[in-house]
Amino acid sequence: MDNTLPSPSANFRPPPEPDRLARSDACANNDSGESMAARSFRLSGMIKAASLLAITAAIAPTAASGTDKVEISLTRSACFGACPAYKLTIDGHGLVHFTTGTDPVDEVDKLHRRYARARGVLLPGTHEDRISPEAVQALLKQFEAANFWRLKNEYRALATDSPTQVMSLTVGDRHKRVVDYMGTEAGMPDAVRNLEEAVDRVAGSDRWVKGTAGLIPWLEQAHFDFHSNQATVLALDGEADQADEATVLALIERGAPLDQTALPPGILPGEVTVAGVSMIEDSIRRGHAEVFKRLAKDGWLDRFGKAKAAESFADTAAGCSPALVDAFADAGLDIDAAPARNADSDDEQQERTALAKLAATYNCWEDNSARIRTAERLLARGAHPNHRDSKGRTPLYGVENLDLLNVLLAHGADASLKSNDGNSMLFGSWTDAIVLRLLEAGASPKGRYDDGRTLAQQAKARNMRRVQQWLAAHPEALRR
Repeated sequence: MDNTLPSPSANFRPPPEPDRLARSDACANNDSGESMAARSFRLSGMIKAASLLAITAAIAPTAASGTDKVEISLTRSACFGACPAYKLTIDGHGLVHFTTGTDPVDEVDKLHRRYARARGVLLPGTHEDRISPEAVQALLKQFEAANFWRLKNEYRALATDSPTQVMSLTVGDRHKRVVDYMGTEAGMPDAVRNLEEAVDRVAGSDRWVKGTAGLIPWLEQAHFDFHSNQATVLALDGEADQADEATVLALIERGAPLDQTALPPGILPGEVTVAGVSMIEDSIRRGHAEVFKRLAKDGWLDRFGKAKAAESFADTAAGCSPALVDAFADAGLDIDAAPARNADSDDEQQERTALAKLAATYNCWEDNSARIRTAERLLARGAHPNHRDSKGRTPLYGVENLDLLNVLLAHGADASLKSNDGNSMLFGSWTDAIVLRLLEAGASPKGRYDDGRTLAQQAKARNMRRVQQWLAAHPEALRR
């Protein structure tokens, strides 16, 4: 992408909805799509006192013959959650226009917006940039290859809660609009979804939506004030959700004020966590080792509290980040701490370490190999492979990844240990390969699953053939 802006200017004006900063735990549960973070921003109350940044970079489009009547647009609607809602337009000269100030695309979108006011966009407002006319021509070729003009006008699945995408193309006097509501489940070719992704990718909309690498250069060319409260908002919001670690780090290094005293009086009413404290907790959850180290260096770890940090580290399974394991240990923190039992919690299985949580954490869903590497670093830095939680279960319980299981066993995890109910750790799985490996490692087949079935009964019901064969060949194992 050509990010050169001939005459960049920063026109600060309120985004369509100045309550961008409203955050609450209810939002994270989709009662209000206001939160785009996995959990709440923790700065509820900032809304009315400050408007978030909206920048329009003035761009002088270059002349290009045959491009005057070309326009590509993509609109993404709200959903029952925090889906990004915006409209992206690219003209034939390469002018990119991005805005969150859009009207609902349909009645469903209108309803969703009542509960998703933030639109799921990191930097709401109206923004512009420029790409090359050649990039536009390449997009047009993709439209041609997808037979866009021959597509139906709508592809709607019989479903609810999802976002709507509207793709349109204008070339001269010819115009085509395609509505995609879970369209691939209603006969829409995959090529349409690929087109939607291509338009976003070429325009670079992820920098405004998520906070990817292109955001910082764009802000610099727009003469953005990195010492402003808007910079604080971007750093906080970005670390709480999807911003690249490098983007958040760049905002910190360029001077984003992370102490509430740097914000206008009255902007943080009531009991609210200051920015730096909130961010160091989020850095642990997201496994952002470099952000964690920078914030710790600046004193935010001490302000957050090392005990709280250790608890967050355990609860989030080290952010599924081997780098964070080392950063945490190097900071003198306990990588094998287990949060104290909470009598008010509904979770019966408590006092689990990061190693024990690693088996089922969602933090690893994008990169399962990180689960293995994180386990290896935890074990290398002193994590106990046989730590027992409040139910007497060890990190072997609930493991569904054979590679992770083998790593634990190779580092001394004892498959013969039993939990408080007398069952071995194999009763945390009904996966044939996992249960077989635990049996081979010495786990007792004697006991019952939560549904009351014995291992033999479960193996038959779930067609665990190798386990059935092993049990038939080793009747003596019931004496373990």
